[in-house]
Amino acid sequence: MDTPPKVANKQAFTAGICWVLALLFAGLMILPFMEGNPLSGAWALAFISIFLMLPSVVTAFLFTGRARKMARLLSSDTLLARWELDDEMLRAYVALRNEESAAKHKAIMWIVGFFFAAITLLFLFFMDKEEMGGFALIMGAIFLLVFGASRFFPWYYRRRNLKADRQILLGAKYAYINGYFHNWDYPLSGLNKVDVLRQPFFGLHLVYYYTDRTLRNTHELKIPAPVDLDLQALVDQIRAAN
Repeated sequence: MDTPPKVANKQAFTAGICWVLALLFAGLMILPFMEGNPLSGAWALAFISIFLMLPSVVTAFLFTGRARKMARLLSSDTLLARWELDDEMLRAYVALRNEESAAKHKAIMWIVGFFFAAITLLFLFFMDKEEMGGFALIMGAIFLLVFGASRFFPWYYRRRNLKADRQILLGAKYAYINGYFHNWDYPLSGLNKVDVLRQPFFGLHLVYYYTDRTLRNTHELKIPAPVDLDLQALVDQIRAAN
């Protein structure tokens, strides 16, 4: 039997980067208060470093927790099922993700375009003629930047998904899907739905919710699976654990 490919714990890597940044900003915050160095008396740098250090520490703690959970999943402590996407499953998965992403970005562009047009026309109404051209040029450049981002990110995530490791790891409250880690074990988080998916491909359908600064949000996962896999038994295991 072939040994499954090793899956990297990218959560730990991200946590490490955030801890390094937190230490860097902490140093930049302290150095202005110390004499005999080039940054002595740089109070503006110390002030900015405080506000950069705090989110770095929070993000580091968040990803450190996620790294521990990913490590447990990789060590099989909480692993319920594992499989690898073949070429057909990967293409179906990426096509679905790309279709959903494109639809979402198209809706956002309509909303952004409407507000940009409304704000631009409103400001142009109150401006002098010599100011109109420059303002319209600035607003147009910003809109083109947003439009470019809406085209770039679906392409980027499609390419990233196609180049990812194809590994699927499922736990009761964790899921690793082709390079992305999901978990719904935080306070005010949980599983809404888990079922066998029949369309647009055979697989697992998971819907979980989480709460953040924008209140309650849901995230949907549609995961292709081999047709010979007993997904109903896996569904029953996940439901029992949630």
